[in-house]
Amino acid sequence: MIGCPSCGAENVEGTRFCVKCGTTLPASPQPEQWRQSGDLGQQPTAQQDYSSSGYSSPDYSSQPPPSSGYPSYTPQQNLSYQPGAGGDWKAQGAEKKMVAGILGILLGGLGVHKFYLGYNTEGIIMLAVCIVGGLLTCGLGSAAVGVIGLIEGIIYLTKSDEEFVRTYIQNKKAWF
Repeated sequence: MIGCPSCGAENVEGTRFCVKCGTTLPASPQPEQWRQSGDLGQQPTAQQDYSSSGYSSPDYSSQPPPSSGYPSYTPQQNLSYQPGAGGDWKAQGAEKKMVAGILGILLGGLGVHKFYLGYNTEGIIMLAVCIVGGLLTCGLGSAAVGVIGLIEGIIYLTKSDEEFVRTYIQNKKAWF
């Protein structure tokens, strides 16, 4: 296993990019570096010089690399917050903070703020607990989910824009 230098996640030997953050991993050693020369009883062979035999090596510099038949992989850019990165975090969802906070305070019991942020499963859970739990407990379930929505709305509004984006847009923290 190879540890990622950026996030520390364990990756399988031979992978080029981290499965968690997409960072390029250091290259694994080449087969020539794995074994000592001669440990299999073989002597290193000298390459034959073809320049004097009239043959020249082909010029591959102008040709594109061969296609493997598989689509090329471009790793996702690292979306983690970096101090001094400018206003990049604004483009990633800081404008959702105010709307999500107000929806959480006003309609939090129905999970509308969760749907707005893209947390559909959590929104369905809040909506179901509000309706079904409210019917079965004479409104106590609805009140509990309403308080959770109120608390989440206040938390959204009290976080800084950068912290809101990092927590709820990039890292997808669903609850509180």
